[in-house]
Amino acid sequence: MALTAVLGTGLMYLPRDGEEDLEEEYTPIGSPAKAERRFVQGHFTANDSLVFSISRKSAEVPYASILVVSKAETLLEPDIIEEISKVDDTVQALTVTQDNGTQIPYREVCAKNQGSCVPPNPLLFAWKRNKGLNLRTITFPIYSLAGQIVSLANILGGTVLGESMGPSQLLLQAKAMRLQYYLETGGEENERSKAWMIHFLTKASSLEESLALKKIQVASGWSLWEARRRWEG
Repeated sequence: MALTAVLGTGLMYLPRDGEEDLEEEYTPIGSPAKAERRFVQGHFTANDSLVFSISRKSAEVPYASILVVSKAETLLEPDIIEEISKVDDTVQALTVTQDNGTQIPYREVCAKNQGSCVPPNPLLFAWKRNKGLNLRTITFPIYSLAGQIVSLANILGGTVLGESMGPSQLLLQAKAMRLQYYLETGGEENERSKAWMIHFLTKASSLEESLALKKIQVASGWSLWEARRRWEG
């Protein structure tokens, strides 16, 4: 106990102003993992403005996150997906106006893939493009979508699975869906993304009421409040 108290006094000397760098403050100096990341960053660079892939990122990427939970047993129904689509449209329409009058719409700070904002959820994106999508033939955790293999493991929750279909199983029910809005970072874009994120945080808690949602509940994820703590100090 005494040793803990003595060592803990060092936390008093950490800077209190500005952003808190959790990696810098709480990870070992000169660790092998940091050296490996520097190697990856130096030899496997990627142009995120053309093709963004979270799996190829070697550092954290800020994102706004919304968890949608169906009031029914499953959200795999067209009318429920339609309500989720309304939430997505509202988030992507959010624009923050700064003190100098400059406006920052989501489309200017979102991470992009071939010039378009990265979809917050591939299944929702597919349904918005084709509302005739058969929601009864979706497989989990791997789903073949327009010839592309998509992992649904981290974006759907409360799943009930049916018969095996290759390496996956037929998805009978899904209670929850996660939407993730990745933002640009680096230089001036970091400040613009920060401003949009803070604006998002002020609006997220009222989405359910403002949209008069009847079939789903909306909650903001822990990572949002962590972003606010780090960015606002």
